[in-house]
Amino acid sequence: MSYLEEEIDETLNTLKINHKKKNTEELKTLIKDITKKLFRSESKTLDPIEFIEKSTEHNPKFWKEIPERIKKTDLTLLVFDTAYRAWELRDAQDLASLIGETTGYPFWVTDQHLTFLVHLDDYDCVLWAYEEL
Repeated sequence: MSYLEEEIDETLNTLKINHKKKNTEELKTLIKDITKKLFRSESKTLDPIEFIEKSTEHNPKFWKEIPERIKKTDLTLLVFDTAYRAWELRDAQDLASLIGETTGYPFWVTDQHLTFLVHLDDYDCVLWAYEEL
């Protein structure tokens, strides 16, 4: 288990946030589906260079704004340290609570239907992509 995975698991349990951790196969499928839909090409990695962003902003306080900015439910948080890890969470409030209690790190968030993807990078740059309607 990696340090970030362990920290997130512990925080979810401490805060009693209902969640489901994705296994390796679920994670591979999720990343493939995300990149197929919201990246220039299908891939096994979430490479920000290939991300088809619709909007970009610099926002160091984004994590605090998550409940107001993400109105979807059934969210998935993805992170990468030694490998990709992902957790399903109920809503943006649970996500903001988790992010607020853990150390800063880049992350990706989407919903169960992959209608959007937001990425916060190491430099507080927030990238958004939305499903084409």
